[in-house]
Amino acid sequence: MPEFYRERGGFVVDARMKHGLEERPFEEVPAPPEAVVFLRQHLGPAGRPLVRQGQRVMAGEKIADGDDPLSVPVHSPVTGTVLAIRSVIHPMSGEEEQALLIRTEDEALPKPTEETDPRSLSPEEIVARVRAAGVVGLGGAGFPTHAKLKAARGVRHLIINAKESDPNVACDIRLLRERPREVVEGIEVLARALGNPEVIVATRTQAGELPEFEGLLRERGYRLVHIRPCYSVGSERLLVPEVLGREVPLGGYPPDVGVLVHNVGTAYAAGQAVRYGLPLLSRGLTFWARDSGGRNLWVRVGTPVGHILRYLGIEEARFDRFVFGSALMGWAVPDLNVPVVKATTGIVGLSPKEPSPYRHSLPCMRCGYCDSVCPVRIFPSLILAAGRRDDKAALRRLKLAACIECGLCSYVCPSRIHFTAVLRHGKRLLQEMKSPSPKS
Repeated sequence: MPEFYRERGGFVVDARMKHGLEERPFEEVPAPPEAVVFLRQHLGPAGRPLVRQGQRVMAGEKIADGDDPLSVPVHSPVTGTVLAIRSVIHPMSGEEEQALLIRTEDEALPKPTEETDPRSLSPEEIVARVRAAGVVGLGGAGFPTHAKLKAARGVRHLIINAKESDPNVACDIRLLRERPREVVEGIEVLARALGNPEVIVATRTQAGELPEFEGLLRERGYRLVHIRPCYSVGSERLLVPEVLGREVPLGGYPPDVGVLVHNVGTAYAAGQAVRYGLPLLSRGLTFWARDSGGRNLWVRVGTPVGHILRYLGIEEARFDRFVFGSALMGWAVPDLNVPVVKATTGIVGLSPKEPSPYRHSLPCMRCGYCDSVCPVRIFPSLILAAGRRDDKAALRRLKLAACIECGLCSYVCPSRIHFTAVLRHGKRLLQEMKSPSPKS
C-alpha cells in the first residue's frame, strides 16, 4: 500500500497511519452497559421517539421514526430498559441532539429470518425493506439509502465505492476480506432495486489482493476497476469522472449522469436487511491513536467511545478529544459519552499533546496553497473572505456548492486557518437561501 496519496497541486496525504491496519481482523466489542442511541442517525431530519422512559425494548425493535421522505427508522441495539431521553453532542454535527439512553439487560442480537431471494422481490419491495431496516450510507455521509435508490431507479451504472481513501480507516477493506460473499450479495440487492444496471466496483487495491471477492465479482459479471491511490477521489463527485469520465454538474448528483454510487458497507447492510430481515444495529470501524496504533472493531450503534476505550484497555485520561469519521473531515468531540452512529467509519483519539492546529490561527497570507490543492477547483481563499462576511451572493458566485468538504484546504494552510468550518458555515447560508420561509 502506498505511504502517501498524491493530490492536485503536488500535495500528498500521509497514509502511514493505515500501515498494518488492513491486516488486522475485526474484533467484536461487547454491548455497552448503557447504549446512547441518537434519534437522528443519518443526513436528514431526526425521527420521533416511539418508546417512553421506563419501557423495555428488544434488540432490533424500532424505537424512532418519522414521516419525512428522508426519515430513517432507528432500532434498539440491545435488549433493555429506556432510562431517559437526553441531549448529547452528535458526532455528525458537533451540536447537541436528542438520544435515547437504554440500559443493557441482554446482549443477544436478533437472529436472521428465513432467507429471501431478492429475485423474488420487486424493486419497490426491496426499497421498502431497506428503509424498514434503517439502512443509510455507511461511507461517512449517512444519506438514507432508500431515498437514493428511489431517486436513481433506471440509472445505467451502479458504482460500488471500495476505495476507502481516508488515511485512518480500514474497515471497508476488512469487510471485503472477511465477508466478501455477504458484500456481493448486497451488491446484487442494490442492483436489483435499480433495475440491474452495469455494476462497477472501484478499489485502490491491486489485482489479486482480494482473491475471493474478485472471484465472486467475476462469477456475476461485475467489473472491478483499480484506481489510483488518491484521497479526494473517494468522494462520489470525483469518483464518477475517474471511473466513467462523466462530470457531475454543479448542483447536481451522480444520477443526473446515469450513475449511482454506494459504499461497500452500505451494500453489506442492504443485503442483510433484504435477505435476512436484519436491521442495521452494528458496523465496522477503525479506532486509531498515536501511541496505541489502530484496531478494526465491530461495534454496535450507540456504543459510547468511553466503552470502546475500556474494551481496548486504553486509559481514558490519555485523550482530551476524539475525531469521528475521517481524520481530515470529521468533527472533534471532547466527550467520552459520545456514541458511535451508523455513519461512523473511524475514531481518532487525540491527547493533550496533540492540540488542534486551528486553535491559534494567523491571518491569511494569500499564498494560494489552498486554491492549488482544491480537488474541485474552486477558490477557498476567496470563499473564506466571503464566508466571514456572510456574503451569500459571493458564495454562490464562487461555486461553494461544489465543495466536497474534504478538508485539504485546512490541512495545507500555513496560517492554520480552519477553512472547512467556514466553508460549512457558507454552505448552510446557501441552504437557507433555498429553503422556503416558514409560514406564519
